[in-house]
Amino acid sequence: MKIIISESQYKNLVLEYYDSEKLYLRDYVVDRLRKGPKELKKYIKTLPSLEYTNDQGDIKVFTKVPEVVYVFLSGNY
Repeated sequence: MKIIISESQYKNLVLEYYDSEKLYLRDYVVDRLRKGPKELKKYIKTLPSLEYTNDQGDIKVFTKVPEVVYVFLSGNY
């Protein structure tokens, strides 16, 4: 049995997947969760804070997100 899919569906299957090691800007994630559903707001307290300094000396705070938060951020919740 062959299934025919479009190019955009193929890109979604290949490129859109959950990566537990990917880092997201913590401020962005927290802002989106605050505006999100009530059941996701509990994840704000559990997000880790990972500080990184670039070559210019700017400090940015990143976080790793659980899969349920990734699904919400990608618009599939």
